[in-house]
Amino acid sequence: MSEESLQRYYKSCHEYFSKLGEKDFETWFSKYYRFLIVANRKEGLILDVGCGVGQVAIKIAEEGSKCVGIDISPIAIKTATKDSKKNDNAFFMVASGYNLPFKQETFSTVGCFDILEHLENPEKCLDETIQVLKRNGTIVIASPNMLSPVYVKGLKQKILRLGKLLSKAVESDAKVKFEHVKPKLDWSGKEVGRDLDATTIMDPITIKRLLKRKKIEIVCYSSNLGPKRLVEKFSRLPIVRAIGGGIFIAGKKK
Repeated sequence: MSEESLQRYYKSCHEYFSKLGEKDFETWFSKYYRFLIVANRKEGLILDVGCGVGQVAIKIAEEGSKCVGIDISPIAIKTATKDSKKNDNAFFMVASGYNLPFKQETFSTVGCFDILEHLENPEKCLDETIQVLKRNGTIVIASPNMLSPVYVKGLKQKILRLGKLLSKAVESDAKVKFEHVKPKLDWSGKEVGRDLDATTIMDPITIKRLLKRKKIEIVCYSSNLGPKRLVEKFSRLPIVRAIGGGIFIAGKKK
């Protein structure tokens, strides 16, 4: 499936964004939101790349910080704009993560929540977000760990996933690259949240290495298991952040 076909899906599937809007904020977005707003400290602009229907950007705006949300889907942006109730701190626009319409070093904080796995070229999106990020600004990346053994059944499949992660850990930085899968598009919206529409296999080791290569100093590296503080401490253990179902990495631009 071409990336153009995948983008057409996001641009025209109303059910996808209807279900996205039903996600519980505390369960899904609170950790991501917390990192964005704490890093910003109301000192500058925040950018939410792939903002969907705008839950995070709207919450940030309600807290008094200015946030720009961009998404490839006009459906998502129309919903986000309507739900923001014309809050002057929230601004939404249709744009691609491959070609951000902003000047270099515009934002003090940028974030991508469950976006990179839906792109054929996630590194290009990372380059764009880092380019519009101010020096000493914070970038926050959240994504499913698609090499996690928790996503597969059977001992054999779990061992294969662990072996793949191990090979990523020992390979040289020169060989760091993403692998791809064929996405499954659910037009009913019932499977939103299961990442069946993902086209790129994300893993924490590759993301971390890419960020470090791009002069990003890692300040938080954990799995994305939930918002509770005790769970958060557990999610930062090396074995958990490697094999946990979620990826959460924050870093500073040098």
